[in-house]
This record gives sequence, C-alpha cells and structure tokens, in this order.
Amino acid sequence: MSLFNQLVYYMLLTELTFYLLTLIPLSFIPIPTRKRIMNSISTLARKDPIVWTARVIFLVMALVFWDTVTRLYRMETEVHPKEEGHHSHLDPMGMQADLQQKARRFYTQRNLYLSLFAIFMILVDYRRVKDLYLQLVYQEEIVDLKKKIRMVSGQVETLTHAAAAVDGEKLEKVISKEEVDGGGVRKRGVVVADASE
Repeated sequence: MSLFNQLVYYMLLTELTFYLLTLIPLSFIPIPTRKRIMNSISTLARKDPIVWTARVIFLVMALVFWDTVTRLYRMETEVHPKEEGHHSHLDPMGMQADLQQKARRFYTQRNLYLSLFAIFMILVDYRRVKDLYLQLVYQEEIVDLKKKIRMVSGQVETLTHAAAAVDGEKLEKVISKEEVDGGGVRKRGVVVADASE
C-alpha cells in the first residue's frame, strides 16, 4: 500500500501547489483574457479522459483513507488485549515490540491525515476555482456597468446642454415678443407706458 500512499502524498503536494497558485492576484491580465483562459480550462477539464483520471485518483485516495482507518482500528483492537497482561518494561523484546507497534501506529496515523487532507483539498481547490470564475464574472459585470454609467452620464450631459439651448431659445422668443409694443417702447419684463400719449 506504500505506492498508493506515495501517490496520495504527491497528489496532496500538487493540490497545495495549485491552491497557492490560485492565490496569486492576476489583475495585470485583462478580464476578457482571464475569462477566456478559465473557459478553455473548464472545457479541457470536461473531456472524458481527464474526468475519468480525476475519478480514479479520487477513488484511490478514498480507498487509501478507508484502508488506513481499518488498519488503525485493527491496531487499536490488537493493543488493548495486550495491555491487559502486565509485562515487564525491563524486557528488551517487549520494549522493541512496543516501539515497533508505536511506529506502525504513527505511520498509519500519518497516512490517515495525509489521505484525509488530500480529499479535503480536492473540495477546497474546486471551490476556489469556482469562486475565481464568479469573481471574474462579477468584475466583468462591474466593467459593463461602469461603461453604461459613463454612457448614461454622457447622454445626461447632452440632454442638459440641449435643454439649456432650448430654454435659451424659448427665452429669446419670449424677449423678442415683448421687445416692441404698439408705442414703439421697448419693454423689459414690465410694461412701460409712453408718457407723451
């Protein structure tokens, strides 16, 4: 089973490296380029050989975990009956057997932690990639909304200038209507009567 334990160990190192690489900020790459890369990686990950390879690796890690749990359980059941009989600690054979038993337990517990952490890191990496993709989608939406806001603010400015121009024309028309009254006197807001008449 040591070959499978080594496979789990190297898989765990690969998963940790991948996770650390996903923590690197890639803000210097434009959003559409990052999204294209993510889409190409996701289409590549959906291909049958890669899916089946991932399933086999996950199955191997789950079997290593199960084998380690059962081995640890067997060790615990073997240790408890021996503890009932009192043996002398001065016996070198008893001490050596005790040390071997503790070393086997240590390696089994190490393999248990490695396999469990490797399975857990699969879930962590999957969630991290999903979060990165959602972050890209949200960033793209923010850029689109900023473009729309700039476009709407430009339209508002254009409409404001147009409204000011229209108001200016209306004001000029009002003034031109009020400029001359029947007596030839110019009026400015107030009707001024000709005193000579």
